[in-house]
Amino acid sequence: MPSNKILVLQHAATEGLGLFEDELKKANLTWETLMISEATLWPSSVKLEEYGGFIILGGPMSVYERDKHPWIVKELMVVQEILRQKKPILGVCLGAQMLAQAAGGRVYPGHGPEIGWFPIRMDDWFYKRNPCFFQVEPNKDHMVFQWHGDTFEMPAEGYRLAWNDRYRNQAFCFNGNAIGLQFHVEVTEDMIRDWLQGDWTRKQIIASGSDPDRILADVPKYMAGMRDLAHKIFYGFASLIRAPRRNAA
Repeated sequence: MPSNKILVLQHAATEGLGLFEDELKKANLTWETLMISEATLWPSSVKLEEYGGFIILGGPMSVYERDKHPWIVKELMVVQEILRQKKPILGVCLGAQMLAQAAGGRVYPGHGPEIGWFPIRMDDWFYKRNPCFFQVEPNKDHMVFQWHGDTFEMPAEGYRLAWNDRYRNQAFCFNGNAIGLQFHVEVTEDMIRDWLQGDWTRKQIIASGSDPDRILADVPKYMAGMRDLAHKIFYGFASLIRAPRRNAA
């Protein structure tokens, strides 16, 4: 039987599971969190076999900042091993970029930051064939929380699940069970408030063309819809964990 234990890779104290914590509990999944730092003791290939799935969370660093953060090279090797074992993975923001890089794509600076509430749309062809997105209503915009400046090329054997006019690759699937979300659906109102704190952060947001006060004011308007989207995506991800896994290549 597949394991119901999840390993969470977390890169920043302020970027935790958020709404996904409740979803893990609803799905009767347990989890361990590996806080990434220079001192991280990385799990071996044998240890990775013990987990039924993996969640890779966001962070302020970039995948290509390997001189600044040498641990990125090691994490990419771990993600590549998870892909080899064909275990379910859900990557969020930086986690999606890690997944894209490990799968053979390229991560690079985008044409400008995308910070705040922005719509995404489902890819007309693929979304309904993916367990994480088949419940999502296709013919409408879905407002999600964004905070990124980097973007990625689609891995050669991956396919796009969601897009918007600012960044065409907003969600993708690789190997049938590795899902990358460029956007955040896991954030709570408290997380958003925490992220918006500080004069430097406010200046960064304003420079990107967004308004921090408007972002906060729109939380009641969009949070319920995003919570529903988070549930539908995670419900599908949990179904991948419960399904018999494929044999590793």
